[in-house]
Amino acid sequence: MQYLLNFTTEASRAQLAPTEESSNGQRRTDMKITDVKAMTLKGYKQWNYVQIETDEGLTGIGEAHPGAGIAEIILQFKNRLIGADPRNIEPLYHRLIGAASNRYAMGLSAIGGIETALWDLLGKSLGVPVYQLLGGKYRDRIRLYADVGHGRGNTPEGWAKRAREGVADGYQAIKFDIDNSANELKQDAVNRELSTAELQKMTSLVAAAREAAGDEIDISIDCHSLFSVHSAMKLTERLEPFDLMFLEDPVPNDNVEAMAKVSSATSIPICTGEFLFRRDGFRELIQTQACDMLHVDVSGTGGILEAKKIADLADLYYMPFAAHNITSPIGMTATAHVCAAVRNFIVMELPYHADQVEWRWDLAISNEPLMQDNAFVVPEQPGLGVEINAEVAREHLMPGSDLFGIS
Repeated sequence: MQYLLNFTTEASRAQLAPTEESSNGQRRTDMKITDVKAMTLKGYKQWNYVQIETDEGLTGIGEAHPGAGIAEIILQFKNRLIGADPRNIEPLYHRLIGAASNRYAMGLSAIGGIETALWDLLGKSLGVPVYQLLGGKYRDRIRLYADVGHGRGNTPEGWAKRAREGVADGYQAIKFDIDNSANELKQDAVNRELSTAELQKMTSLVAAAREAAGDEIDISIDCHSLFSVHSAMKLTERLEPFDLMFLEDPVPNDNVEAMAKVSSATSIPICTGEFLFRRDGFRELIQTQACDMLHVDVSGTGGILEAKKIADLADLYYMPFAAHNITSPIGMTATAHVCAAVRNFIVMELPYHADQVEWRWDLAISNEPLMQDNAFVVPEQPGLGVEINAEVAREHLMPGSDLFGIS
């Protein structure tokens, strides 16, 4: 797999270099947003991007959460941003939250992309990478787990093969999706209960993956919130021998008491959070310690600063912070800046099964390779430290989208 990003343009390289004003220590005193543009690409999912332009000639980019309709929501916030100073990130963030008719899910996903672009702009205006604006970095490289989905088919052989592939590619952590792995045995298509036959099959899948990967590889399992408390507890009991790094969303994460019951009944770390929004969505979960590990989606939960605040709150309770990620390398870079800047970080998701998008690493322009030894390298250039490769983006536009206003 080739991760070296050698596509370049003079304009994009210029965005990654400190400005003259930044390098001599003079902070601009007057900067205004002049335009907000959006773009959607046909990636592993619909990848959504925002570009914020200013009267100083600087632009900031961000990636919102994947999904249909997000780009249109981004543009609905345009009038709330034009004329504002892009460096006033928190006031602008709360202005958008107040204006959003849907301040969670899709609305917050759009706001997260805008907020990321504002951080990119601030870093460029000061000539520093985003992680420095968050208080500095604890680490230069971000540990990844490879999300391999349902393996090479929901059989012990398919899971074992995918585990061996991940190990051969050099990954030290792998995650499988177990939620629909035994559908052919399900006695009722809609309830949350697992039969003995389903439990036996799920156990055989994890056993095969563990045997193939060996004892030194971290394995995690995602349940996608599909099981009842009783069934989840039965499943954790069967999976105890396999020394899992975490079990994700064994029950719906909007029921804190249910999550706490499962967590207290097993030694397997219970992980949740990808479908929770902002600090208020995590507060009870963290304060009651109803889970063992958070799994926060930076683009979906409100952006860079909100994710950092969630991580810091969790750290007060000695709770590890993992990063959910299904974005392109642009959004992944934003997530990496957060992961670098929080003490309690443990691992970040690499959507390994998104390798079907062969051009995804070519989309990002960076002065250094973003991937080294299967870890994500935090850029040192101003802002996010990456730019969008216009040539690659143009080839993969969603129907009806354009290249930030360029047909």
